Amino acid sequence: MPLTQFPLHDRESAPDATPAFERAETVFGMVPNLTRKMATSPVLAQAYLELTALFEACSLSPQERGVVLLTVSRFHGCDYCMAAHSMTGRMTGLSDAVVDALREDRPIADARLQALRDFVLAMLQNRGWVHPDDLAAFEAAGFDEQQVLDVILGIGLKTLSNYTNHVARTPVDDAFANERWSAP
Repeated sequence: MPLTQFPLHDRESAPDATPAFERAETVFGMVPNLTRKMATSPVLAQAYLELTALFEACSLSPQERGVVLLTVSRFHGCDYCMAAHSMTGRMTGLSDAVVDALREDRPIADARLQALRDFVLAMLQNRGWVHPDDLAAFEAAGFDEQQVLDVILGIGLKTLSNYTNHVARTPVDDAFANERWSAP
């Protein structure tokens, strides 16, 4: 098989991926195509699911986590993750206006969420070498040092999935089809 043909594994074809598949079903109620693609590397699939659980337990609210995930996914141009996190963001209480602003690269009316988005973008654009003014603006919006580090966790989590989706060309699951998005 050519290297560019990452399979959409199932339980029979995935190498040692049963734990990841079981965990994905518990967490998501299904085995998403991302997990099926990641299953070629069982440790990647497991790491992604572990980091997802850790990110969900961090100091950021569900809506703030959604802003982080959508901001990183848009920055990386990940069609799959933009669809998935648009749907899950709305499910966790992120307003349609905020999700649409993130999808369309428009300002967010909520100043705190906009400050979060700006900080995530500063982290991505500067590869973590953010200017002290970026940290000060983030703090002025009510965020603290723990949340700086929790943003880094979210960036790492999304980078794993965004890059996997790019190289593996992960198709959007039917469950997220109504939220399809294409990088401009």
